[in-house]
Amino acid sequence: MYDLLKDISTRPTLFSKYTVPDLWTRPHLAKQMLVNHLDPDGERASYRFSAIDQAVRWMDSKLALSGKRICDLGCGPGLYAERFAAIGSQVTGIDFSQHSLSYANRELQKKKLPIQYLHADYLKNSLPTGFDVVTLIFTDLCALSPDQRLNLLRRMRDMLNPGGRIVLDVANEAALTKKRELTQIEDRLMNGFWAAGKYIGIKRIFLYPNENVSLDRYLIVEPHESWEIFNWLQHYSPESLVAELQTAGFSIDEMVGSLDGEPLTNESRLIGVIASKA
Repeated sequence: MYDLLKDISTRPTLFSKYTVPDLWTRPHLAKQMLVNHLDPDGERASYRFSAIDQAVRWMDSKLALSGKRICDLGCGPGLYAERFAAIGSQVTGIDFSQHSLSYANRELQKKKLPIQYLHADYLKNSLPTGFDVVTLIFTDLCALSPDQRLNLLRRMRDMLNPGGRIVLDVANEAALTKKRELTQIEDRLMNGFWAAGKYIGIKRIFLYPNENVSLDRYLIVEPHESWEIFNWLQHYSPESLVAELQTAGFSIDEMVGSLDGEPLTNESRLIGVIASKA
């Protein structure tokens, strides 16, 4: 027990552990994440439905999505994919959560939309090509290490037709200034979110201001096992985001305060981007 508590009290090396798949594939967590995805007013797994609707309208106004081939990476239960298909896009959704994809496919059978869902890890598995647009939304890029990000961006570039574009959003560095380090210990932390039975949850927030990174680290102690989740979040300035995208072979078309098209300011929580394959 001493070693366990000593470890949770120690500041981890940047991006030293990658646990994103566990958050979406552990059976209880997968169910919880789907419930949160489908909450129209929640923002734990995706944006509010009203924000998703506005984001799709904004993307359509910039990219004329009808008739385009779109791939939504990290599609979850199809919240964006269904909206893209409803305005005439041919859509492929890719996710590594089988639980979310099962829901998406059940909805697909009901609605008969032009969507194909693929179960895959976009960091590792073979990805389809021939797309006009590839999306990566809900700051997915920010959860990855620099090497993972460059690999994924280059993979996205390879998925595109000539002249194709990517759409993504990231955390703005301004959001990091509002975060504080903390330690939180609670019985059934977050009201049973982490496990179905008894557990103690410990949350640590670590900040890495020189690298513009934050970490939400969770230790879940159940009677029969203990396990951790590391939620890294890279924060960007407009300049650092442009540099990273240029290194991966993209040029910036649009940069906004979020994917609903609001102007980018120093106080914006997010940066939304449309970038072209260079």
